[in-house]
Amino acid sequence: MASLGARRPSQTDPAQTDPVRGVALCLALLLAGCIPSATASPSPAASVAPSPTPASTATVSLGPPKVDTPRLLLSLPYKPPAVERPGATTSRVGGISARGPASLAVDQNDRVYIWDQARLRVVVFEANTYVRAIPLPYVERGANALLVESDRMYLRADVLQGGPIEYEIDANSGILLRAATDGSLYPRRRTGLVQAPPPYAYGADASGLEYIFAVTNPGQVQRYERHGAGGALLAYAVEPLSLKGTDAYVRADGALFELASDFGDRSSVYVYSLLAPSGAGRSATPPPPVPAPSAFGRSVPDRLTASLPDAGSVEFDASMRAAFWWLASLAKERADLVDNAIRPIFAARWNDGSTLDIGAAQTNLSASGKTYSGPARSYEQLAAYALAAPTRLADLTAPGATLRIADLPGTQRSLTSEEISQLHDSLSRGFAVSEGELPGVLELPFPVYEFVLGDAVIRLRGDDYGSVGRDTRSTGAFAHDGQLDDLARRWLPVPALSLSDVHSLFLADNVMFDQGGQRQDISRWKASIVRALTGAPGDSQSEPAGEPPAALTFRFSSGRTETVVVSRGSFTYRGRAIALPGVMSLVYYRGVP
Repeated sequence: MASLGARRPSQTDPAQTDPVRGVALCLALLLAGCIPSATASPSPAASVAPSPTPASTATVSLGPPKVDTPRLLLSLPYKPPAVERPGATTSRVGGISARGPASLAVDQNDRVYIWDQARLRVVVFEANTYVRAIPLPYVERGANALLVESDRMYLRADVLQGGPIEYEIDANSGILLRAATDGSLYPRRRTGLVQAPPPYAYGADASGLEYIFAVTNPGQVQRYERHGAGGALLAYAVEPLSLKGTDAYVRADGALFELASDFGDRSSVYVYSLLAPSGAGRSATPPPPVPAPSAFGRSVPDRLTASLPDAGSVEFDASMRAAFWWLASLAKERADLVDNAIRPIFAARWNDGSTLDIGAAQTNLSASGKTYSGPARSYEQLAAYALAAPTRLADLTAPGATLRIADLPGTQRSLTSEEISQLHDSLSRGFAVSEGELPGVLELPFPVYEFVLGDAVIRLRGDDYGSVGRDTRSTGAFAHDGQLDDLARRWLPVPALSLSDVHSLFLADNVMFDQGGQRQDISRWKASIVRALTGAPGDSQSEPAGEPPAALTFRFSSGRTETVVVSRGSFTYRGRAIALPGVMSLVYYRGVP
């Protein structure tokens, strides 16, 4: 699929930091008192692949180690968002770094599999060409350690206070076959978590040879190494992109591959072939039979409905029901927890007429008055992902649609049949992402446009994204074709706002804060301040005690100036006192939160 069409320049700043492993390695090298080698070009000189190393070298090392030259297999840009490109979670206020693909695997046919955590899927490439995407909405976004063996895929996630959870997945259909916390499902050892400082291992091939990332001393050269019995060095390749590596994958035959990435204006993902096959044999152990999950003392339900506020309801298909039930089966009853804060999200039904309502919040589930704690946080993620499927949203346009500006009550209109057709087409060309890929802006800009499709609300998020539902705990997200934002602005322009209307302050260009002679430009918080002044739900905070009145001066390009004075419990605008509990909380908008 080609890129989803022309777009305006992004309104958000690209992330400027390297992946987690690069940061950890950089710290390790600094502690060692050295400077790492300069970043290599992403396109090293090609070389003839060396002959495979005999498997016998696992016990006897003959001569010096073999030196392989890294070879670039794949280069993928992050932007603009398109179904055949990987995504990246956006950087957030407070220094949380953006993250792209977290792990890779390469099968015996040299197909490259990339775990795209920003879009909850594995993307498959062959001969530098996109083949398909395998949605995995039940996998924790922070999973890693991807492994592909025969017709199975494996991933591992470490959930805070929940321990590791492993997934065994049908590599063709993406169906979750098993999930476990009490023992490994992997057919061979695969290390996915980065350890610092080096050296650290990425796993073993079918004959037991070890693969290690190390830094030589002296020289401080970063390289990937193959080791045999007794730690004998058999082969190595120098790291092609210093401090950019994210993951390395050991294939069963001993071939070694690296996933690397960078962020910035020209951010890309790279896949390298590092070491040629060692001659190791392929694993011949067939996977065990797949059992059926059981949760809450029941088998997989015949129907499972997921519902979220302002997102509507959706029926899970058989594979989604089984995935949810696998995750639920790993949850343990907690007598020390109560479920009064866990909202019901899932309704399970069986053909015998029995039913069960299930609540979910983070790693906890509730059912029949009992609370369960599990190793996964993806219960709500499953619901949000299904509810935000662009094909579902496109189908919801059939009965009609309404477009509104969320910040201006009463500013809305029903769409014509021709407009609904355009909306349907734009949604149909989209694809699902996780909420982590939504633009990480300081505040929602004005105006916020929303499409209302029955009981589902689509909120536009920047030029390329949309979210479904307005609950920040579980927001479904999708990328569209870049048209929705333009259509919304054309179909419903911001109306002329009366000067007596506080909402007109949304159109100001500059906001100054003045309290006790201390002045500060807080224009970056303009939209949030005006939303608070207009009583937008969820924006009020508890009022700080002992704060003197503060003046907010709004200036417009037309030369207009408005001064708003806030006090405890009210504010004045154009000589009119307006009661508003909590308005004094606006003093918090000084500086960065």
